[in-house]
Amino acid sequence: MAFLEVENLTLLQQRRRRHWFRYDISEKMLVEDISFQIEKGKSLSLVGEENSGKRAIVMAVLKLKEVASGRITFARVDTTALGDRHFRKLRRQMQAVFSDRAGQLSPEMTIDQMFLEVLRLWFPKESREEWHRRTEAVMVLCGLPEVIRPLYPAELDAVERQQAAMARALLVGPDLLICDGVTHGLDAVQEAELLNLIRHVREERGLTLLVATDDLAVAHQLGDDIGVLHRGRLLEIGPADSVVNRPEHDYTRRLVSCCL
Repeated sequence: MAFLEVENLTLLQQRRRRHWFRYDISEKMLVEDISFQIEKGKSLSLVGEENSGKRAIVMAVLKLKEVASGRITFARVDTTALGDRHFRKLRRQMQAVFSDRAGQLSPEMTIDQMFLEVLRLWFPKESREEWHRRTEAVMVLCGLPEVIRPLYPAELDAVERQQAAMARALLVGPDLLICDGVTHGLDAVQEAELLNLIRHVREERGLTLLVATDDLAVAHQLGDDIGVLHRGRLLEIGPADSVVNRPEHDYTRRLVSCCL
């Protein structure tokens, strides 16, 4: 059985519009009848433009967006049937890193304070020595020097902030890592550095990886498989090399001609 399986997923967005003295509520389709799966230790890249639905899928997997219909199964558990309290037991197993522009690191906390916040939440009974061991291990894995611990996010460069965000995600020992738009705003050298880090981390920890990106080159480098999204529909999915070298859909061919 797949480690992460999405079956016939449909996601909607409600919009309120004022009409004289009342509000009309309409629904916009974000994702329609999408299915895919990822085996444990494998990776899937979802690639598409901004309104393709990839961010909505990520939010649904993290149970941060309501599912209109369909099912999401993670580690053999139907998460769409779980309440928030019961889902919390699974949340430690799935962690996410987002775009640096998304403000995922609190500007008012140092990197060390962010790490401590996570450790207090998930490992409240462990000693300070054990906390230090966990922190040191993820910092070494993510290539972060000790000197950044008392610094604030604004004092780091873009890649260092992403390294810190990844180290924080890895502190809890997840099995699934979600990378959503992680290369946005990076130049070519920074992007290559971050992609190398993600591949290294995935190999070292044996992680299952779900990637959401608008860059087909990034999708190709990180994904064993690639799914191409367009306006909420999954146009094609398959092994990364096959999708890139032998695309079946016209939209995928356009992506290939533009991005590679």
